[in-house]
Amino acid sequence: MIKQVLISFLFCVSLCSVSAQNVQYYKLQRVRSNGTDDMNVSGGQFITFTRDLCFETTKGGSPVGHGTLKRNDNYSNSHYTVYQGSSYWGSSTTFKFNADKSVLNVVLDNGDIYVYKRATPPAGQTTCSLIRKQSSGSSSKNGSCSGGGYVPTYNPSPPAYQPTPISPQSNPNSNSGNPVQPHQVTESCPVCLGSGKCNTCNGKHWYYFAGNQITCPNCKPNGACSSCGGSGKKTSTKYY
Repeated sequence: MIKQVLISFLFCVSLCSVSAQNVQYYKLQRVRSNGTDDMNVSGGQFITFTRDLCFETTKGGSPVGHGTLKRNDNYSNSHYTVYQGSSYWGSSTTFKFNADKSVLNVVLDNGDIYVYKRATPPAGQTTCSLIRKQSSGSSSKNGSCSGGGYVPTYNPSPPAYQPTPISPQSNPNSNSGNPVQPHQVTESCPVCLGSGKCNTCNGKHWYYFAGNQITCPNCKPNGACSSCGGSGKKTSTKYY
């Protein structure tokens, strides 16, 4: 047990040391919801990158308790890097960065896009504008629950990981009298990548940080992924 604690402590110290060198500040630019851009937004998030993970932190690189997002190489390419996992916006969030990580699109399940630009943090700002309360499940565009961002083009193509609905005219196997119908498809959970375990604590429901054992806020009491409930599968509606 002592050896495990020591290893965990050294890992956390190493993680903090690495993350402190890779902290970036992203300033909220605008929000796109239902095809409309809202410019009346404010705030910003500190994002730390380490290995194949990113997570929201303080200016010094300490996690703020929102969990982590893991790079998904299946959806990343030379133009975008996609991370999926837990963030302020919930346990099933997608962070989509452009090639040099100067622009961040936060893509939500409901289709809203909160987009940030990398910037110099305001004087005196030491942590994220958005800090999730344990009991809070809501968000707004300003204040303590704001979000937002900047979509690089205002006719953005769908994310690489989100299939484009096929219209009857473009589907070679259909005609105007037999359009493609929505159907349910079960796939590996994009948050836990099919493991069924919380990717923050690896299914333990706790983790060590700076020598302290902390209850994981991002999973079920049994350590199961909060997105799929431990099944490792998610069912969604497809249009192809």
